[in-house]
Amino acid sequence: MKEDKKKVSILEDNVVITLDNLQELSKCFAVVGLKSIKRYAFSGLPKIERLQKQLYLDIHCHRELDTYSDAYDLVQEASLFLYKFLGHRLGELCKNSKSKSGNIDTIRTACLRVIQTYLRKELKYYTNTTDNEEYPEIEDEKPIIKENEDYTKVKEITNKIVQTELEKQILYYFYNGVTPKLVAEFLQISTDKVYKRRRKFRARYNLLFA
Repeated sequence: MKEDKKKVSILEDNVVITLDNLQELSKCFAVVGLKSIKRYAFSGLPKIERLQKQLYLDIHCHRELDTYSDAYDLVQEASLFLYKFLGHRLGELCKNSKSKSGNIDTIRTACLRVIQTYLRKELKYYTNTTDNEEYPEIEDEKPIIKENEDYTKVKEITNKIVQTELEKQILYYFYNGVTPKLVAEFLQISTDKVYKRRRKFRARYNLLFA
């Protein structure tokens, strides 16, 4: 895919990990991780190809209120890892990760190892019977043209059920498919607070729009 080369270019050593680019970096790591393990998948190749197609749809065709596929777990795994290194460059050393030869990995390499470890566990329990579902073929050469969508109603609802900056951040993560546990990690708050805010969103929505 031509787009893979563009994604790899933002994973250079001098790129600083920030909250603003965390999600985009995580998507890139997920794409690259899937591509790199594909050559070693052998019997698990159908599962890897399925995950690639799902991830492509999650990244390029996802609408604001859609749910994410299982493949998006790779993005969340990368986000959780990279969050620990906010403010650091991808080329800096990660002391907790070493290669088989004993060399210390960079943060970039360590993140890819996290993705690959997750995928190996998935492949270990892979069976052909669980991957007989059919998925739409995606032609990489043809760009997907998105229609302009009107989110006026969504914004109106959001403005009425969100009252604080913290709630705005929590709702943003929920819209992007992040689990409550990861939301709590990212915002450095308790999971109880995340669940409490989510209940408030639902209560306000039911009060105003149900």
